Amino acid sequence: MSEQNETLQEEFEPLFNPRAVAVIGATNNWGKWGFSTWNSLLDGYEGRVYPVNNRQKEILGYRAYSRVTDIPKDEPVDLAVFVIPAEGVPAVMEDCVKKGIRAGVIISAGFAETGKEGKSLQDEVVRIARKGSLRFIGGNCMGFWSATAHLKAFMFPLPVMDGPLALVSQGGNIGGSVVSAGYMRGIGFRSYVSCGCTADIQIEDYIEYFGDDPNVEVILAYIEGLNDGTRFIEKVRHVSAKKPVIALKPGRTEAATKAISSHSGSLAGLSSLYDDAFKKAGVMRVNTPEELLDTAMGFVTQPLPRGNKIAIISPGGSYGVLTADACASMGLDVIKLSDETIAEFNKIFPPRWSHGNPVDPAGDRDFIAYMQAPDLLLKLPEVDSLLYMGFTNFSGMASRFRGINKEIATIYQGVVQELTKLIPGEGELEDPQTDDGWMVEVTKKMVELFFSMFGTTDSSDSEAFSQKLTSAFKSKKAGPKIKEQFLSAAQSFYKGTFGESGNPFEDVFQTLMEGLLITWIETYDKPVITTSFMEMVSYSRLGYYAYSTPERAALVLTKLIEYGEYLERKDLVRGEGKKNG
Repeated sequence: MSEQNETLQEEFEPLFNPRAVAVIGATNNWGKWGFSTWNSLLDGYEGRVYPVNNRQKEILGYRAYSRVTDIPKDEPVDLAVFVIPAEGVPAVMEDCVKKGIRAGVIISAGFAETGKEGKSLQDEVVRIARKGSLRFIGGNCMGFWSATAHLKAFMFPLPVMDGPLALVSQGGNIGGSVVSAGYMRGIGFRSYVSCGCTADIQIEDYIEYFGDDPNVEVILAYIEGLNDGTRFIEKVRHVSAKKPVIALKPGRTEAATKAISSHSGSLAGLSSLYDDAFKKAGVMRVNTPEELLDTAMGFVTQPLPRGNKIAIISPGGSYGVLTADACASMGLDVIKLSDETIAEFNKIFPPRWSHGNPVDPAGDRDFIAYMQAPDLLLKLPEVDSLLYMGFTNFSGMASRFRGINKEIATIYQGVVQELTKLIPGEGELEDPQTDDGWMVEVTKKMVELFFSMFGTTDSSDSEAFSQKLTSAFKSKKAGPKIKEQFLSAAQSFYKGTFGESGNPFEDVFQTLMEGLLITWIETYDKPVITTSFMEMVSYSRLGYYAYSTPERAALVLTKLIEYGEYLERKDLVRGEGKKNG
């Protein structure tokens, strides 16, 4: 880490890891932003908190102070959150400087975004803050989140959790929607900043800070305008050499450009100029909040492809057509399969299969053949990535155990009883990370049931698929989590907490299927991206992320390729098996 970066880390320490926080404008009036901001802060933060209100003596059980300078001298405050009218901010900022506060977040609106007078007021606040070396977020922002301190300094409670992403957004609504959507899909953020007018700290400063955080894998940004494009390029290009930076930048139309000026007070500039700046800085530009999150998770879960040559496996012809169309439209090369490869597929698929790419088994019920197809394609040197369409992360596969047929239900209940006989006694379980013998036997029994659902009872097919699933035990990423899931299922049997299905090993089977996907990625060091048909997808317990449409999957692949090409242009060496360059 450079000396300059060390200075930035020191300056931001009281912001992202404060020991004590004062909320200026905290109130008991639930109709005020000061009420919801105070409540948001109390949700998980364990440091000292001080409400500041010159009219109320107590805020929700906490003693209130008329001014921050009234807080006892022997009780230092690191961070001040401003939720007061803009015209009152300069005087309070003076108090914060006197108190020795080193960080702030100005949620208050009414600064540069309102015009000349607002900009003059903003400049005065900056001048005062710099007298005391106080760095602040905003103004006109929605606050921020720091997983380091479990601090939600938001203007209203927002669902968010720790995770591998970091986000800085000039739009509070956009940032909040991305964070909330991530939460609902199981995706967390190490840091999220709604930066507003960027009166003091600039977007590139946040990106630089996130770049030095080892807990952040991918950096996201919503940018309406930059104050210094040259500074942005210089700082961010050093970050993008280490980890991906993805930006959503509106302003491709005149209408959007006008809206940007009235919203954040930023100069939008020509969209083409931003394209050039992003290219120089190694930033990948996307067009929607969904693309922002989708692309980020592609970098978290997939390796970088070596090129743009794509193979597709489809459970049906129509879906394969749509997928091929989506890939080709994005500039991906849907390769022609060689005669040798077609001959290999002829051995496992019926004569009616597609005989090309996309690979479509045309309704074949031989599930083993369908699961052999990825290996046949991924081992080919001419295949850079695989799109495995229609199976998401195999979500819902386990629920097929139950069915609606009485005969299947009877088989199901019998297998459940057999599974219980395979589990060691509660006091006999060894460390699941070293003893997986009983897990292998349970897997075999579950596979037998699964194959019975397809009308297949061939023992050799069942054994082959069992071996394929249990190979995931050896995965560095998935193996330990799979074994933990087995142990959890066994404990559920001991306790009699079987859940809705009546069989916690349905979850185990689901986990094994996800583990198989991760094993393919690890074995071949190539992206294996899956989709559902239309439904919502989520970040799996093993750390795999699928996509809801072929268009979204294809877009993510193009961004992975784009980043890999950027690293090669800059002569940056990608480590062996390293996902993010």
